Amino acid sequence: MTKNNSGSRSGIALPLVLVFSICVMVFTASLVFFRKESKQQNLTNVHFLQANFLAQSAVQMMLLKLSAFPQEACDAGVLSLGYCPFRGIIAGSELAPVAGANRQGLIDFYSDCNSDRFPWKVPGITAANWKFATTDFKVISAYTNPGERQLIISSQITALGEANLPRGEMGVRKEEMIKTVKLTREN
Repeated sequence: MTKNNSGSRSGIALPLVLVFSICVMVFTASLVFFRKESKQQNLTNVHFLQANFLAQSAVQMMLLKLSAFPQEACDAGVLSLGYCPFRGIIAGSELAPVAGANRQGLIDFYSDCNSDRFPWKVPGITAANWKFATTDFKVISAYTNPGERQLIISSQITALGEANLPRGEMGVRKEEMIKTVKLTREN
């Protein structure tokens, strides 16, 4: 006498396999969807960082030029305000500026701080993909500190970085960076 219990469990196997298969398919679809979204977000972050670091490189190039040529930067800055670079500028005084302020000296000073003058030596990178430039350099204020015999100039550097990321159809991204610096010159 043998007992046959297999008939009572035969109807549950198929629904269990179907529920398990549906759960695995939903899990797989959600993994694919979230991975795709994460990949696009990573590309966006890389694109932003490329443009941001390019703008920072323009600022760093301008800071290097300011440290290499402080006399020329101070003279061009004072002339852009309309003052004579050989006279002291007393803060709050009624010293009248020289007629016809000339910004051309500042424009000439910062105009070569860009990527057009330097070839890219990174494999796979062309000048069309990555660009940076100092777009503006202006003097905010200038005064003479008679106690320390220094001309103090507050100036602002504006730089632009452009990165082209063809992967992911990101296109061209531009980031602008502004940095304020203080220049000093002995009188």
